[in-house]
Amino acid sequence: MTMNKKIVIVLGLSILISGCLNANKEKNYNFIKGLNEYQKNDKVSALENYKKAYEMDKNNVVLLNEIAYLYVDLGNYEEAENYYKKALEVKPNDENSLKNLLQLLYLQNKIVEMKKYIPMIIDKNSFVYNLNNFRLGILSNGEGEDIVEKSLLKISSNDRFLEEYNESFYTDLASVAGLSDNTIKYSSIIFEKAYKKYSNKNKDIVKIYANFLIETKEYRKAEDILMKYIVNNEDNLDEYALLKKLYTKENNKQKLENLKKILRNKI
Repeated sequence: MTMNKKIVIVLGLSILISGCLNANKEKNYNFIKGLNEYQKNDKVSALENYKKAYEMDKNNVVLLNEIAYLYVDLGNYEEAENYYKKALEVKPNDENSLKNLLQLLYLQNKIVEMKKYIPMIIDKNSFVYNLNNFRLGILSNGEGEDIVEKSLLKISSNDRFLEEYNESFYTDLASVAGLSDNTIKYSSIIFEKAYKKYSNKNKDIVKIYANFLIETKEYRKAEDILMKYIVNNEDNLDEYALLKKLYTKENNKQKLENLKKILRNKI
């Protein structure tokens, strides 16, 4: 190889490497700019910058998830689905993409598609896998009671559901309290563990758990956790409302009257 040819090859490689580095910098710049715009609540600008980054790197699973999440925030579920599915084409079995896509499908009652994507979850003992089978059971109405029971048994037997607070799960859990004795049993185990872990920092778990206890006629237990919250917190009107619901269901006129007096003084 002559010296001139070597020089041409070296120059060509240098230009190629320089171009790749510049493109990568621009992609990262657009992505970070998109994140910053999203933090400022400028969702349109954020999406524009994400799309610019996407045009330079269509196989970036993190970026694809960010675009999909933003579309969810914008209320465009169809586009959000498309981008989650693109992420799964790039990286099949990606847990984060599957989790987000299944959440979206559940919100839209898309049972057939949920059945397609749930088996793609590799870890069949994971909370994500059992959660989505539980949700599938809910959507299946009367036909899904057995699925609900089996899923809740698996969730209650493994503390992995405590790794991340999932409010929609606990809301759904409270809504199926009346399905069967086993459903109540497994739900109670899950709620008790969640309450112990989150109640000091999260008001919502107190309300959801108390409501569950009221619906399952565990009135004294519900009263105990509500009173404990009221004593330790100033912002507690929601808890008073649940106490009113509890005493009304019990037909406890004396406690209702006492509660009215407390509320008058509070207001």
